[in-house]
Amino acid sequence: MQSLTDTQLLPLKVDALKLCQQRGRVSGVLPLGRLQRLASQLYSTEGEAKVDLVFAVDDQSRKTIGGSVQAVLPVICQRCLGRLDFAVATELALALVWNDDQAACLPRSLDPIMMEAEDLDLEEIVEEELLLALPLVAVHEEGFCQQPKHLADANGDSEVVIEKRENPFQVLAALKQEAKDK
Repeated sequence: MQSLTDTQLLPLKVDALKLCQQRGRVSGVLPLGRLQRLASQLYSTEGEAKVDLVFAVDDQSRKTIGGSVQAVLPVICQRCLGRLDFAVATELALALVWNDDQAACLPRSLDPIMMEAEDLDLEEIVEEELLLALPLVAVHEEGFCQQPKHLADANGDSEVVIEKRENPFQVLAALKQEAKDK
Protein backbone atom coordinates (compact mmCIF):
# COMPACT_ATOMS: atom_id res chain seq x y z
CA MET A 1 0.00 0.00 0.00
CA GLN A 2 1.40 3.38 -1.03
CA SER A 3 1.11 6.04 1.62
CA LEU A 4 2.65 9.47 1.73
CA THR A 5 2.69 11.93 4.59
CA ASP A 6 0.71 15.12 4.21
CA THR A 7 3.85 17.29 4.26
CA GLN A 8 5.34 15.63 1.18
CA LEU A 9 4.69 16.90 -2.31
CA LEU A 10 1.86 15.10 -4.05
CA PRO A 11 3.21 12.89 -6.86
CA LEU A 12 2.35 14.09 -10.37
CA LYS A 13 1.17 10.67 -11.56
CA VAL A 14 0.27 7.38 -9.89
CA ASP A 15 -0.67 3.89 -11.06
CA ALA A 16 -4.38 4.20 -10.21
CA LEU A 17 -5.30 0.58 -10.93
CA LYS A 18 -2.59 -0.76 -8.66
CA LEU A 19 -3.54 1.69 -5.90
CA CYS A 20 -7.22 0.69 -6.16
CA GLN A 21 -6.34 -3.01 -5.92
CA GLN A 22 -4.12 -2.32 -2.88
CA ARG A 23 -6.64 0.09 -1.33
CA GLY A 24 -3.89 2.69 -1.23
CA ARG A 25 -3.88 6.17 0.18
CA VAL A 26 -1.98 9.15 -1.19
CA SER A 27 -1.70 12.35 0.83
CA GLY A 28 0.44 15.38 0.24
CA VAL A 29 0.62 19.03 -0.67
CA LEU A 30 0.52 20.60 -4.10
CA PRO A 31 1.91 24.15 -4.59
CA LEU A 32 -0.65 26.41 -6.28
CA GLY A 33 2.10 27.69 -8.60
CA ARG A 34 2.16 24.31 -10.38
CA LEU A 35 -1.49 24.64 -11.44
CA GLN A 36 -1.33 26.81 -14.57
CA ARG A 37 -5.06 27.07 -15.36
CA LEU A 38 -5.90 27.89 -11.75
CA ALA A 39 -3.03 30.38 -11.48
CA SER A 40 -4.65 32.61 -14.12
CA GLN A 41 -7.68 32.99 -11.80
CA LEU A 42 -5.68 33.89 -8.68
CA TYR A 43 -4.32 37.11 -7.19
CA SER A 44 -1.05 35.27 -6.50
CA THR A 45 0.18 31.68 -6.65
CA GLU A 46 1.47 31.53 -3.11
CA GLY A 47 0.13 28.73 -0.96
CA GLU A 48 -0.60 25.09 -1.45
CA ALA A 49 -3.44 22.60 -1.56
CA LYS A 50 -3.59 19.76 0.95
CA VAL A 51 -4.75 16.56 -0.72
CA ASP A 52 -5.86 13.24 0.78
CA LEU A 53 -6.95 10.52 -1.67
CA VAL A 54 -8.15 7.00 -0.89
CA PHE A 55 -8.21 4.43 -3.69
CA ALA A 56 -10.58 1.44 -3.49
CA VAL A 57 -12.73 -1.08 -5.33
CA ASP A 58 -16.44 -0.89 -4.44
CA ASP A 59 -19.09 -3.66 -4.26
CA GLN A 60 -19.80 -3.36 -8.02
CA SER A 61 -16.07 -3.77 -8.82
CA ARG A 62 -15.73 -0.10 -9.75
CA LYS A 63 -12.34 1.46 -9.12
CA THR A 64 -13.02 4.53 -6.99
CA ILE A 65 -11.16 7.47 -5.53
CA GLY A 66 -12.48 9.30 -2.50
CA GLY A 67 -10.90 11.99 -0.44
CA SER A 68 -10.58 15.70 0.06
CA VAL A 69 -8.80 18.79 -1.21
CA GLN A 70 -8.29 21.80 1.05
CA ALA A 71 -6.72 25.14 0.21
CA VAL A 72 -6.90 28.85 0.81
CA LEU A 73 -7.04 30.42 -2.63
CA PRO A 74 -5.95 34.06 -2.98
CA VAL A 75 -8.55 35.25 -5.51
CA ILE A 76 -9.20 38.75 -6.87
CA CYS A 77 -12.08 40.69 -5.33
CA GLN A 78 -14.20 41.92 -8.23
CA ARG A 79 -15.28 44.99 -6.26
CA CYS A 80 -11.92 46.45 -5.18
CA LEU A 81 -9.48 44.28 -7.22
CA GLY A 82 -7.63 43.45 -3.99
CA ARG A 83 -6.71 40.08 -2.53
CA LEU A 84 -9.45 37.92 -1.07
CA ASP A 85 -8.48 34.67 0.66
CA PHE A 86 -11.15 32.09 -0.24
CA ALA A 87 -11.12 28.86 1.79
CA VAL A 88 -11.91 25.69 -0.15
CA ALA A 89 -12.67 22.30 1.36
CA THR A 90 -14.07 19.87 -1.18
CA GLU A 91 -14.82 16.17 -1.03
CA LEU A 92 -14.05 13.87 -3.97
CA ALA A 93 -16.08 10.86 -5.10
CA LEU A 94 -14.63 9.63 -8.38
CA ALA A 95 -14.74 6.44 -10.42
CA LEU A 96 -12.24 5.34 -13.05
CA VAL A 97 -13.84 4.69 -16.45
CA TRP A 98 -12.43 3.78 -19.85
CA ASN A 99 -15.33 4.83 -22.12
CA ASP A 100 -18.47 6.94 -22.24
CA ASP A 101 -20.77 3.95 -21.70
CA GLN A 102 -19.14 3.20 -18.34
CA ALA A 103 -19.39 6.89 -17.39
CA ALA A 104 -23.11 6.93 -18.24
CA CYS A 105 -23.73 3.92 -15.97
CA LEU A 106 -22.25 5.54 -12.87
CA PRO A 107 -24.54 6.58 -10.03
CA ARG A 108 -24.94 10.33 -9.44
CA SER A 109 -22.77 10.06 -6.34
CA LEU A 110 -19.67 9.33 -8.47
CA ASP A 111 -17.99 11.57 -11.02
CA PRO A 112 -16.16 9.83 -13.86
CA ILE A 113 -12.43 10.09 -14.49
CA MET A 114 -11.63 8.98 -18.03
CA MET A 115 -8.58 6.72 -18.03
CA GLU A 116 -6.37 6.97 -21.09
CA ALA A 117 -3.39 5.11 -19.62
CA GLU A 118 -2.50 3.26 -16.43
CA ASP A 119 -1.04 6.40 -14.86
CA LEU A 120 -3.46 8.94 -13.41
CA ASP A 121 -2.53 12.64 -13.37
CA LEU A 122 -3.26 13.73 -9.78
CA GLU A 123 -2.27 17.32 -10.48
CA GLU A 124 -5.01 17.58 -13.11
CA ILE A 125 -7.64 16.11 -10.76
CA VAL A 126 -6.75 18.54 -7.96
CA GLU A 127 -6.71 21.50 -10.35
CA GLU A 128 -10.17 20.57 -11.70
CA GLU A 129 -11.59 20.33 -8.19
CA LEU A 130 -10.16 23.71 -7.20
CA LEU A 131 -11.42 25.36 -10.39
CA LEU A 132 -14.90 23.98 -9.74
CA ALA A 133 -14.78 25.30 -6.17
CA LEU A 134 -13.99 28.90 -7.19
CA PRO A 135 -16.82 31.37 -6.59
CA LEU A 136 -18.58 32.74 -9.67
CA VAL A 137 -17.92 36.29 -8.47
CA ALA A 138 -15.43 36.80 -5.66
CA VAL A 139 -16.14 39.85 -3.49
CA HIS A 140 -15.23 40.84 0.05
CA GLU A 141 -18.02 41.06 2.58
CA GLU A 142 -19.69 44.46 2.75
CA GLY A 143 -17.32 46.99 4.33
CA PHE A 144 -14.17 44.88 3.96
CA CYS A 145 -13.05 45.96 0.50
CA GLN A 146 -9.74 47.72 0.12
CA GLN A 147 -9.93 51.21 -1.25
CA PRO A 148 -8.60 51.56 -4.79
CA LYS A 149 -5.31 53.47 -4.76
CA HIS A 150 -6.44 56.15 -7.21
CA LEU A 151 -9.18 57.26 -4.81
CA ALA A 152 -6.95 57.81 -1.78
CA ASP A 153 -5.00 61.01 -1.22
CA ALA A 154 -1.58 61.28 0.44
CA ASN A 155 -3.13 61.45 3.94
CA GLY A 156 -4.90 58.14 3.46
CA ASP A 157 -8.32 59.82 3.53
CA SER A 158 -10.73 58.75 0.88
CA GLU A 159 -11.74 61.33 -1.62
CA VAL A 160 -13.76 60.66 -4.70
CA VAL A 161 -12.96 63.04 -7.51
CA ILE A 162 -15.89 63.59 -9.83
CA GLU A 163 -14.95 65.12 -13.11
CA LYS A 164 -17.51 67.59 -14.41
CA ARG A 165 -18.31 66.87 -18.02
CA GLU A 166 -20.03 69.05 -20.52
CA ASN A 167 -23.53 67.87 -21.34
CA PRO A 168 -23.68 67.01 -25.06
CA PHE A 169 -27.32 68.07 -25.18
CA GLN A 170 -26.47 71.50 -23.83
CA VAL A 171 -25.74 72.65 -27.40
CA LEU A 172 -29.19 71.47 -28.50
CA ALA A 173 -30.81 73.26 -25.58
CA ALA A 174 -29.03 76.47 -26.59
CA LEU A 175 -30.20 76.08 -30.21
CA LYS A 176 -33.74 75.42 -29.03
CA GLN A 177 -33.63 78.51 -26.83
CA GLU A 178 -32.37 80.65 -29.78
CA ALA A 179 -35.23 79.36 -31.93
CA LYS A 180 -37.77 80.36 -29.26
CA ASP A 181 -36.23 83.83 -28.91
CA LYS A 182 -36.58 84.52 -32.64
